[in-house]
Amino acid sequence: MSGADWLSYSLQDFVMFGPQVFLRLFVRINQDLWPWQLLAVVAAFGIPALFLSQGERARRLAVGLMALAWATSGYGFLVGYFGPINWPATWFGWAFVAQGALLAVAALSGRVPGSRLPVGKFAVLWLLAVSGLPWLAMADSGQWEAVALFGIAPGTTAAAGALVVALIPGPWRWFYLPLLVLWSLFCAAISWVLQTWWLLVTPIATLLLAGAGLWLSPRPARSPD
Repeated sequence: MSGADWLSYSLQDFVMFGPQVFLRLFVRINQDLWPWQLLAVVAAFGIPALFLSQGERARRLAVGLMALAWATSGYGFLVGYFGPINWPATWFGWAFVAQGALLAVAALSGRVPGSRLPVGKFAVLWLLAVSGLPWLAMADSGQWEAVALFGIAPGTTAAAGALVVALIPGPWRWFYLPLLVLWSLFCAAISWVLQTWWLLVTPIATLLLAGAGLWLSPRPARSPD
């Protein structure tokens, strides 16, 4: 195939399904998991509470729940549901699993910031993400069963997980950030092609929350001298 042939293709030519098929995936996974996704809701709202407790074990548990959310949304939704109709989604699914493993290793290898982390601001942004973004898929589909929950839907998981850059010590965060950017671009492209305009908010929110995570990240303590 010549270069001219490749130039004749558009992004729409690589998306072999319509918006109804894509949005139906959210409905299917919620129906198949019921009522176990209630555990994801508990985890989503429990994570900021664990950080507010200011205990080292509680903070590690919170990061562990975030790592689990990356893995479950990646393997469950992307590999299991989205992958069969969109092969790049399978790659992203395994990347989500690896991201969860990276987060777990980063948390175990160093102390999770606590005393210098602005927990109040972190909690507010987190709660806005996990309580606001899940309804976007429902707005596009018109079905309440399409709610995109944290820990199940990869978009909501990645958006809330973007804040975690504030908790990752040292150079680990630079291994954590690339997937957030690549996933946001992929998610934005899919939403643009399918014209699921409400879902287009999710990748934008992911990048904004990644920036907020860097801003919230505790600065190294400095001596007055």
